Amino acid sequence: MTHRPDPSEFDDRRQEIPPEAEYSRRRFLAYSAAGAVVPLLPEQAPAIAGTTAEAAADVTNFVVQATPSWYFVHRENGSEEMKWGPVGRAVLDGQPAGYGELIPNDRMYIHNRARPPRIDRRTWRLKLTGDALTRPRSFTYDELLAMPSVSLKRTIDCGANCAAFFPKLPPGGADNRWLPVGFTQWHFGAVGAAEWTGVRAKDVLAAAGAESPMDVKFTGLDVIVNRSFPGGRIHYSQVAPADKVLKDDTLLVYGMNGRDLPVDHGYPFRLLLSGWAAVTYVKWLGEIEVSKHRIPPTGLQTRHVLVGPAYAKPAILSVGPVRSAIEHNPEVTLAPGDITLRGRAWSGAGAIERVDVSVEKLAAPGRWVTEMPWRTARLLSTPEPFMWVRFEVPWPGVKPGQYRVMSRAKDKAGNVQPRPEDVVWNQHGLGYNGHYPLDLIVVPPTDMP
Repeated sequence: MTHRPDPSEFDDRRQEIPPEAEYSRRRFLAYSAAGAVVPLLPEQAPAIAGTTAEAAADVTNFVVQATPSWYFVHRENGSEEMKWGPVGRAVLDGQPAGYGELIPNDRMYIHNRARPPRIDRRTWRLKLTGDALTRPRSFTYDELLAMPSVSLKRTIDCGANCAAFFPKLPPGGADNRWLPVGFTQWHFGAVGAAEWTGVRAKDVLAAAGAESPMDVKFTGLDVIVNRSFPGGRIHYSQVAPADKVLKDDTLLVYGMNGRDLPVDHGYPFRLLLSGWAAVTYVKWLGEIEVSKHRIPPTGLQTRHVLVGPAYAKPAILSVGPVRSAIEHNPEVTLAPGDITLRGRAWSGAGAIERVDVSVEKLAAPGRWVTEMPWRTARLLSTPEPFMWVRFEVPWPGVKPGQYRVMSRAKDKAGNVQPRPEDVVWNQHGLGYNGHYPLDLIVVPPTDMP
């Protein structure tokens, strides 16, 4: 039976709905065909106590689906971070609550910069333009679905994942460049993996007569209010080089884990650039511009660059760094004895080769001592390119105390996670991948209230 957390566990910032309330495919198809992609209706998601149905569907709320606090950490409007591994009270109740290889659609992290647009796929069109096309045209939803489909298992990792672990000032405080805390303070959970189904971008471009393209610009239908840009409103867009777009594993995605793409994840179509930071995966696609020339980035992409004292000029954010994390909810206290540490590792540069784990113990305030030197973890599946791998390492005979655990991954391209103090600082808090320590508390159950 599904565990229903005690009401005291609820986060009252968002309506809590248990996972079994997720749409079935049949219900979603009927819903979308009737007017496709509007916020949850009152009978599907009752309003938060004390509000009207209209208030519950306030357009200032950038997330459509339910994001219960036992699965998500709310970072800011539109930013819902996935909790790692065991969640909520299920650990204490002895219920299996860990995630498998793929993250369920209703638990994948969400990063929306505006309210998802209301889209009727019966009238929606994907417009292809640009001087590299001999047959500029628009595609209907059904025309795209009629093309050969491809399904790929891929990890998507936000470029700003782990941003909270960056120092707020660069080493030495150079140029007084503070890292703005107003940026989303993601920890480890702005990442996930799914099986994505779609059509190859190169097939779509070919159907529009693409010839010798250099750059491709993808633009979404979401409307972002941002006073710093001309007019105060922009569409989210990303420019990618054609050689990346034309790869076999670059997809225009319409399916996620065997279901229609959820509203918050880009329905009806989004971009998938295998191995690249998910900030490039434009959602709610509306237009693709294919050019024989360089297309200058616009809007928010102008800020998705690495800048700071260590960079002579801005560097474009593309390939995701090698990262790993221990799967543990720091709000859960562990009991002494034999413990198995588990986690996941991934890289935008290819498959994971190995993962090492180390444990330190707090011996006195401010003084940590090595409890378990770096130990090679066992990989629980055969590593695949652009897909995370789960790992585990035994930690026997654990005594009560406060610990911190670190994991360090290496990919087959030779990239290794650096020490936290060796991570190259940048102004926008992008690409942090140091083996940042996770705090663990071990206390006998008899000492707990």
